[in-house]
Amino acid sequence: MSLNASLSIAVQSLLADSGALQATNNNIANANTVGYTRETVVLQESDPSMQGDLSVGQGVVLQGFQSVRSEVLQRQIEVQTQQQSAADAQVSSLSEIEPVFTTSTQDIGTQMSALFTSISSLSTDPTSSSLRQGVISAGQNLVTAFHSASSALTAQQTGLNTQVTQDVSQINQLAQQIAALNPQLAAMKQSGQDGGTLQDKQDQLVLSLSKLTSVSITQTDTGETISTGNGTPLVVGANSYALQTSMGTNGMQDVKDSAGTDITSTLSGGDLGGTIQTRDQAIAGLQSQLDTLASQFGAAFNAAQAQGYTQSGSAGGDFFTLPSGVAGAANSIALASTDPASIAASSDGSAGSDGNLSNLSAVQSTALPSGQTPTDTYAGLVYQVGSLTANATAESTATAASLLQLNDQLSSLSGVSIDEESTNLIRYQQAYEAAARVVSTISSMFDVAMSMGTNAAS
Repeated sequence: MSLNASLSIAVQSLLADSGALQATNNNIANANTVGYTRETVVLQESDPSMQGDLSVGQGVVLQGFQSVRSEVLQRQIEVQTQQQSAADAQVSSLSEIEPVFTTSTQDIGTQMSALFTSISSLSTDPTSSSLRQGVISAGQNLVTAFHSASSALTAQQTGLNTQVTQDVSQINQLAQQIAALNPQLAAMKQSGQDGGTLQDKQDQLVLSLSKLTSVSITQTDTGETISTGNGTPLVVGANSYALQTSMGTNGMQDVKDSAGTDITSTLSGGDLGGTIQTRDQAIAGLQSQLDTLASQFGAAFNAAQAQGYTQSGSAGGDFFTLPSGVAGAANSIALASTDPASIAASSDGSAGSDGNLSNLSAVQSTALPSGQTPTDTYAGLVYQVGSLTANATAESTATAASLLQLNDQLSSLSGVSIDEESTNLIRYQQAYEAAARVVSTISSMFDVAMSMGTNAAS
């Protein structure tokens, strides 16, 4: 083998080891960078040359750099992220609602019991103004409790409405950024290059998108094609398709695709899916049940009032004022009168009679049209809120554990190990130094040969 051929092999070795050192240094530098995927150097043995009957090696060629990735693990992490974000959105909202229905001195159940306690006290002296006022005050406290619970649910829905708009805006921004990277990555892959930093960036953007909504991802020649879980396109090649929001007839923000089709009910996963589910199902269901309780309880109490007579001897009128329909009853219920004399305690019209108080008290233990007593109906509401919160919390905890395991697996594969990279650094450095010594040796041999040629000529 000629000195020129040996020098060429040594120089190629220097270039290869220099590239390996560069990749190693880059890995060490990004050991704590979120989303970074470690790189390995791709080295390939050069094709040998034939010298007579001998096959002589021609050294090594630096082919490039390759990121160590697992698309399977990446997709699994994105799916689990969608589920956890949805559960977290539900936990966050329901946790704010739960205190409203937790037993306290101000909740509906406590105030309902206080109303019937005041009626029982009135039976000891139906003519007592203070005891009658106690019933009126207890009734007003119950009305206030209904209003507070309804307002809390409405306020939470309003906040979730705003969150829907914010989530859609973030989804559109992320889709634009992902679409902008697609042509660059496609061009690199077509030329045989590894995506490297750009692929890391796109993976992080897709992960951020997964925190907002459920997505489906397909790899194509033009890059990643991304759609929502229901098939609505978000990214196709270099193009992104923006979602829209608009106020629906129910006062809630609807989500529409780029063509204007309402897709609200089909969205799931991520913060957007969890927010919509909580707003349109959990809270809407609780509000409906609360309105039904207020409407049916108020109607039952009014019916009991109608069976008796007021302190002046006139027929009992409504104790509560209710809207014509069930919707909004919890927010609209009010006392029909604040006059203590309007309480229909008498069963025969006489001022001292307390015969109708038993009818009023019986409302507490009589099943409403919904099938349960007022107390049991409210207890069911409290249980439902707790159950919804507990289920969402359990889902969040389970997916968090799954995510931790998946991220650990991905980290062991794609993450940077300082110990391993330090070992590589020493190995490649020694190889570089060895190649440099070969170059130095061949250079000296050239010098000797040149000197011999000069001496011979002289």
